Amino acid sequence: MTTLDVSVVMPVGNIDPSIDEQLEALARQAAMHPDGTPISWELVISLNTPAPDARAALDSSLAKFSTAVEHSVPVRVVDSSDVRSASHARNTGAAAAAADLLAFCDSDDIADPAWLSALLQALGTADAVGGFLEEERLAVPGQENWRPPATPGGNPHYLDHPYLVSANMGMTAKVFRDAGGFDTSLIRGEDIALSFAMLRNGVELGFAADAVMHYRHRKGLWPMLKQHYLYGRGMSQILARYGLPDDDGGSGTLLRANGQKVAQMNAVHVMRRGSIAVGRLVGLAEETVLPKITRRAASSAS
Repeated sequence: MTTLDVSVVMPVGNIDPSIDEQLEALARQAAMHPDGTPISWELVISLNTPAPDARAALDSSLAKFSTAVEHSVPVRVVDSSDVRSASHARNTGAAAAAADLLAFCDSDDIADPAWLSALLQALGTADAVGGFLEEERLAVPGQENWRPPATPGGNPHYLDHPYLVSANMGMTAKVFRDAGGFDTSLIRGEDIALSFAMLRNGVELGFAADAVMHYRHRKGLWPMLKQHYLYGRGMSQILARYGLPDDDGGSGTLLRANGQKVAQMNAVHVMRRGSIAVGRLVGLAEETVLPKITRRAASSAS
């Protein structure tokens, strides 16, 4: 039996045309070791929807992948529909993976032809790495300057601590397990929490600049503002429950703004930051104020 070099884990929630683009990109991977020998890899798809026609639609897309892929790549579909959550889907896919190295990507992005090779090469010198998220190819016209860069010349930072983005990252399966996988109780920011757990375990987070993933953002102002509001709530959850990797949180940390730099401030950035701030305050109340009220109510009732 051939030993696999890496398992590519991809959660799938909805079956739409973007998955065909990603599967075509994965089929065209120039997956080679530096010595020119092919990388042996598998694709593990974690199907995170109970829709009755989803598996049939996915099988149709996978038939195209099998026809297009140059070297034989085993494909396995695992069912993670019991809990609708990208984190749960990734955990389920990682648990089913056969290789000692894991690479994560999303079904609505597009992997560069050298993505897997570059990620695997970087994992030769680091136990966990993030890749470059390229944001121009799939940019929504008119929305190019709505967000700070996802990977600004390296791994992004949250409150001065680096983290990997789940849409483009790789690590050893052991490092993933030791960090506890993705925290499915978080409303957002699971990749930040996972990265912070790895940092606490002494894992250095590398960056693979040549592991390029063409990244797709959500379309529309309201969906983006809602998304960043949820980011804010997730950030407060992480800080209240775990603190930063080098401290135990505290009120100063809970209220501290991340302060991501943007090339030019505009009205959209003000609204985006406002959404995060509101989410942070709501999340802080959920994590600190509401539990106290609940305990007091329970104590009074008894």
